[in-house]
Amino acid sequence: MSALHVADALQQFLPAYRQHHTLSYQQDKVCRHIVDCRTGKLGMQQWQCGSCSFDKVVYCSCRDRHCPRCQGKQTAQWVEQQQGNVLPCKYFHLVFTLPHELNVISQYAPESLYKSLYKSLFQAVWATLSQFAISRKNLKGQLGMTAVLHTWGQTLSQHIHLHCLIPGGAVDEQAHWQSVKKAYLFPVKALSTVFRAKMLAALRSCELAVPQAQMLMSKAWCVYSKPCLCQPKTVIRYLGRYTKKGMLNESRLQAISEEKVTFNYKDYADGNQHKQMTLRGEEFVRRYLSHILPKGLMRVRHFGFLANCCRRKKLEVIRRQLPDMVEQQDNEETYEPAKYWPCPACKAGVLMLTSIVLPPLNVQKIASG
Repeated sequence: MSALHVADALQQFLPAYRQHHTLSYQQDKVCRHIVDCRTGKLGMQQWQCGSCSFDKVVYCSCRDRHCPRCQGKQTAQWVEQQQGNVLPCKYFHLVFTLPHELNVISQYAPESLYKSLYKSLFQAVWATLSQFAISRKNLKGQLGMTAVLHTWGQTLSQHIHLHCLIPGGAVDEQAHWQSVKKAYLFPVKALSTVFRAKMLAALRSCELAVPQAQMLMSKAWCVYSKPCLCQPKTVIRYLGRYTKKGMLNESRLQAISEEKVTFNYKDYADGNQHKQMTLRGEEFVRRYLSHILPKGLMRVRHFGFLANCCRRKKLEVIRRQLPDMVEQQDNEETYEPAKYWPCPACKAGVLMLTSIVLPPLNVQKIASG
């Protein structure tokens, strides 16, 4: 576990950042959550071993979706819930990226407008993939898709893109499953052209002013297709990697000095080389806060036969048509949540919760109620 935390950087540099910048209500709330996470301000739990006298105090977490210290357990729980939705077929992982010219909408537009930007991105990607699925002779049906919004790059710069995990097949009007036979889902150059047109049309329908619209129409947009995934365990690992992950894993933090923050990043443009970046404290805070999403904006969405309204019924129909896949040897480690908390002192007992101390605010609310 990293000895450095994002909370340390916020505590040190946020006061100076506030002198020159105004925080939104959501940004202010998230900062308070991250700084208070795992401290006595949120309360504490007393745990005691049932076999020896060992006891341990655990400070409560904030459970904010932007907090890097809260996402490990939540990710494991979410992935465990999603295991029942994984089909025994190959999967495709596609990434749709917005041109950086559109970053100005997310950075400077009012909240209602840049929420429309993200909404348009989900709609344009699904409309693009649906059009290809219906027009292809070997499919002509409805796809399923889990889409995850990311707004950051490795250096915390603005890099808006959508990770799409898609089962390799479609369901036609007669509920027949049509498998994708090829090693890729659709040609990425053709996807890029259609995605560009649908995204710009979606922005215009939301009455969003598109900067440099003429240049964007002539520019090739980036759609990236990763190699297909052929094992359910690999699919589940991808779900955990891309769904609940925050903008900065704290293990990447290397140093926090009086004026600067240093962290590791992977340079994809230079052969995936691991490098270090050092930012002034205020710039680090600015980049980090730029990725805090508006309240109510869902970062993970399901479409097609994976949509919440019809997923259970349609997956049952599809599974009856698919043979079970033979699991291959998987050398990569998978995280399994612990069923209990063993005692670190005697190694034989199990820690049990004995008491909970509420934070002062909650105690006052309970007392007044």
